[in-house]
Amino acid sequence: MVRVALLLLAGLLTSWPPAAQAQGLPAGVSSYAPASEPSPTLSWEARVGTAVANPGGRESGLLNFSGEIATPRPFTLADRFANAIVPRFHLGASANFNGTRYAYAGATWTVDLSKTVFVEASLGAAVNDGKTGAVIPQDRLNLGCNTGTREAAALGVRLNDRWSLVATLEHFSTAGCSDRNQPRGPANVGARLGYTF
Repeated sequence: MVRVALLLLAGLLTSWPPAAQAQGLPAGVSSYAPASEPSPTLSWEARVGTAVANPGGRESGLLNFSGEIATPRPFTLADRFANAIVPRFHLGASANFNGTRYAYAGATWTVDLSKTVFVEASLGAAVNDGKTGAVIPQDRLNLGCNTGTREAAALGVRLNDRWSLVATLEHFSTAGCSDRNQPRGPANVGARLGYTF
């Protein structure tokens, strides 16, 4: 009985994967196996577009022009949902000729829903040149202060490996600066064309 157990143990040890790998490979066969997919390249992205300012409120209907540049992720993770917690950093501005203009910087989190469709959320600090005094023109927003935060949500489609089209809803928040009865910062709805380089 002991002899049978020792034979079984010897058979298991020789067929166990680490032991099998220790055996020599035939001539001309390499033990190196390349990765099945190349690691994603880190890229910068520039976006430009237009938006309608503050629909339904003061400054409504003004055409905004916007631009943004985003850095690559500092590192990537293998799982696409885990990778979504790694942000890209962005710097941008939104401008129009008759209303509030602002510049912002912050972080953007991107979740790929498929190879072509993605969603994003952004949060950052912002400064504006809006009206803040006691007397505000009827067609202008009363922001209360010239600093705040910018929040944005986006739905994007990759047109190819370089170009994307992104629908964006963004809001400049001046929470804590203006009265509760007064309008807050502007909200813009628009689209941007992105180029990855």
